[in-house]
Amino acid sequence: MNVFVIGDVMLDVELQGRFRENYEGAALCITGPQWRYYPGGAANVAVLLRGMGHQVTLFGLMGPDWAAAQLQHLLGRITHFCKPLLPTTIVKLRAHSQRQLIARVDCEDTTAVTYPLEAALEEAQANGIPDAVIFSDYSKGIFGQHTAEAVQRIIGWDCPTVVDPRPCDYLQIWEGATAATPNRRESKQMEIATRYLVVTDGENGAVVHDGAETRHIPTGPVENPQIIGAGDAFTAGLAVGLAEGKDIFEATQLAVSYASRYVAQPRGALY
Repeated sequence: MNVFVIGDVMLDVELQGRFRENYEGAALCITGPQWRYYPGGAANVAVLLRGMGHQVTLFGLMGPDWAAAQLQHLLGRITHFCKPLLPTTIVKLRAHSQRQLIARVDCEDTTAVTYPLEAALEEAQANGIPDAVIFSDYSKGIFGQHTAEAVQRIIGWDCPTVVDPRPCDYLQIWEGATAATPNRRESKQMEIATRYLVVTDGENGAVVHDGAETRHIPTGPVENPQIIGAGDAFTAGLAVGLAEGKDIFEATQLAVSYASRYVAQPRGALY
């Protein structure tokens, strides 16, 4: 199966260390040798799909910078069309001490661009449309009114199109997509005209709205879940289920099961 992932490419950096208050004049100091790098956003979706055994093509923005170098290593042999002339969209640094999040620092570049959408259209024209498309939107500049026409052209392809959206002022660009996967908090802040609305709700599973029926898809309990990237895992699972020909309820069950596996293991275990 070939899946296109289009969206905000991120690098996640995690520091596991020891919190030292007012150390050498610093208001916040965390010392420790354990720097770990993970793909984030659209890159995380792509790597998870690769771990599921699928062919993935990623469209986004990277480097040239140190974050892009790390992402190139993490992506491995995933085919990616990432504009090399602009900074990597976002780098997230999370610092933990004794399993508690102490600080988070985000470095962002939210320049409005159209390149990822143009590259996806060109790739489909050259080699055929994929089995599914995922729009991974973190509202960092990849999507907006400037990409409305290209997004609608992709939604018009004969394949499932799944949107992982954020509350924003351009939600109308997703009209007609197969499904949107906001979390419960996000869903209260948006009206989105996709065919199906699948609202994720953490340990409670997900709720599917198909226009005629609303159905709760539960999940089992997970002890000490690792939740960073859980939404990416759910979206990847849903797109695969739809591409396999499952109905929206069966595809959501697959997505819930896959996301449950994801949060039950250390980060990166399913890559």
